[in-house]
Amino acid sequence: MPALLLCSFLATQQAHSAPTIQEGNIIRDSEIEAILLEIMHPIFKVAGLDPKQLNLYIVASSEINAAASIDYSIFINTSLITRAKNLDEVVGVLAHETGHLSLGHVARFQDSIQRSSLIAMASAALGIAAAIAGSPDAAMGAMMAGQQIAMGSLMHYSQGQEASADQAAVRFLDKLGWTAKGLESFMAYLAKQELRGRDRQDAYMRTHPLSSLRVDMLNSAIGQLKKQGKPLPGRLYERFDRMVVKIKAFMNSPMKTLMQHPPSKTATLDRYGRAIAYYRNGDLKNSLAELNPLLAQNPKDPYLHELKGQILFDNGKLVAAHQAYQRAVSLAPNSPLIRLAAVQTMLELPQVDLTKALRELHLVLRKESKNPLAWHLLAVIYGKQGHKGLLALALSEKALTLNDLDLALSQAKRALHLSKDKTALIRAKDIVELILEEQKKRG
Repeated sequence: MPALLLCSFLATQQAHSAPTIQEGNIIRDSEIEAILLEIMHPIFKVAGLDPKQLNLYIVASSEINAAASIDYSIFINTSLITRAKNLDEVVGVLAHETGHLSLGHVARFQDSIQRSSLIAMASAALGIAAAIAGSPDAAMGAMMAGQQIAMGSLMHYSQGQEASADQAAVRFLDKLGWTAKGLESFMAYLAKQELRGRDRQDAYMRTHPLSSLRVDMLNSAIGQLKKQGKPLPGRLYERFDRMVVKIKAFMNSPMKTLMQHPPSKTATLDRYGRAIAYYRNGDLKNSLAELNPLLAQNPKDPYLHELKGQILFDNGKLVAAHQAYQRAVSLAPNSPLIRLAAVQTMLELPQVDLTKALRELHLVLRKESKNPLAWHLLAVIYGKQGHKGLLALALSEKALTLNDLDLALSQAKRALHLSKDKTALIRAKDIVELILEEQKKRG
């Protein structure tokens, strides 16, 4: 999340302060995703699931909730992360949601869910994303925007299914040697809401039936473990604390962040929070004054360089921003969001190496094939190169990610008419056939 951006896919607009993220938006952030995926991949493996199939979505929401859905997807609200007592509770919830996936609870709902874009299903409206990113990461990493994520409607489970998912979570964590105490404490917190009116319960309680009996069963399962499990590696707790500060700094008002992290405090987390708060206030000087000492202490931290790139980019310092992003890419070469931020910045420079930009963008699309900004930037490059057919195909792919089938169809037909590239023609033909078949099904 270094930076929260509203990304206009029509043109890059330089801003002097970051816009406010909207409730219900799906957000993208290279740093936060890296932490959560480092946790989720081992859990998926011991659950017998393929980590490569995992789709993790972070939802900007003031409600505590998480949900498992089709296509091996897990949604987690920012408030669950920021209001959890510790990382162990978040790990417990993620293991529980993985339990639903591994036990086939989600698969039973697939026939009743329209198989279109997952994001389209999850959000109440499609649009340009407001994203949290470690650079235009977000802007660029931004998948799409929803007006309100209908988290409560994604999945509803029975008491029995919830209890079995609890048992599965305990097994997964036991196999990893990780403590399950976090799941226990989180469920105990929710159980206290059992007698509250529905409107006074946390969203997780409303969408995940819970009872004191279920909590007792969970406690018993944990108590029967031969080994109670150990905490996760210490570095993950440190990264989690920074993730919490980052989310709060982007979602709370800058004034509130500065009150929580006053200038008198010089700890890393305090400087980090202030750097984001000053950035959001449009105060470039003070933002960099807080960030630069952190970079001096941690010169190999890609996410600090990424944040600096975002701050400079949004203040029109394109050359310096490009340098910061290049450094971030060199330190985190496997992060497609950071690389995408670097490409977007590169395309804003007075002199652009389009061949290099194209090469970098293809690396991004290997991992971010459903990212509308990546396809948009590809269209920009092809436009600059005069490849009208490839431009049309890229716009068709972008429209597909946004579930705009009419636009995708028209651009694919245009690509068939204009392109001479055999591979592009095959793909354009496939898109036309796919959409026509889909439209036929819909009647």
